[in-house]
Amino acid sequence: MVFRSAARALGVLVLAVSGLYAVDISSAPVVAVSSASLVSTYTWRTVPNQAFPGEEHLSYVVKWGLVTGGYSTLSVQGIEPVNGRPAYHIVSEARSGGMVSAFYKVEDHNEAWLDQGGLISVRYEKRIKEGKYRIEESTLIDQPKGRFHLQSYRLDKNLYEQKEGNLPPNVLDVLGSLYYVRVLPLEVGQSYTMDVLSGDKVYPLEVKVKKRERIKVPAGKFDTVLVEPLLRAPGIFIAKGKKLEVWLTADDRHLPVRMRSEVFIGHVSAELLPPN
Repeated sequence: MVFRSAARALGVLVLAVSGLYAVDISSAPVVAVSSASLVSTYTWRTVPNQAFPGEEHLSYVVKWGLVTGGYSTLSVQGIEPVNGRPAYHIVSEARSGGMVSAFYKVEDHNEAWLDQGGLISVRYEKRIKEGKYRIEESTLIDQPKGRFHLQSYRLDKNLYEQKEGNLPPNVLDVLGSLYYVRVLPLEVGQSYTMDVLSGDKVYPLEVKVKKRERIKVPAGKFDTVLVEPLLRAPGIFIAKGKKLEVWLTADDRHLPVRMRSEVFIGHVSAELLPPN
């Protein structure tokens, strides 16, 4: 049970600020809006971005206490056209290792496409292998129409599903939300909220900026701001009663240098490694 919790937290940490690991989403409400007449009147928002470039690669060591549990990466792999508009192609990967992998193997791969001008999601894909759990999922997000179309295949159960529905304006996917948080001013004492699409449901995500702190990780020493993502419906994106903390550099880039999630016993942390 302990190793399983630690390995599952590895999947949580690869999504960093969003912390979106669906533990129990059955009781949370869906946010829905009408899509009528949105196409002809839709205006893409404009959000300045000085935080991340068109290409960026970050690597992390993931530890459960003093035990190395695996490794993860976050990267921007260029700018690609999606429905005629340029979009950041963002990729996250996580894999377990050592003792944790022997008990509960994790191989997670997530991809997001974030509109370059509006920093809102236009596409999201994931391939998840966690223990016996296997799923492949692809979501197209039509922001002008306020609609999504999701296709998922549970390989472990041979179950294929298609779902679609309405969306509020400027919705983000679970990975893209991290990169949107990076462009925010992140003033201590302030809270920032956004709508996040997880599977076929939309949840309000609140990010609280707790304090400034100087920390040391394998990549070096950094002045950081500590943020805590909070969900208005408990027990959805991380185990009920636990919390996720993220340390972002206190500069324009807001690099995620440490992420820490409480688990059944202790906590799992991901810390930035020096560049290769």
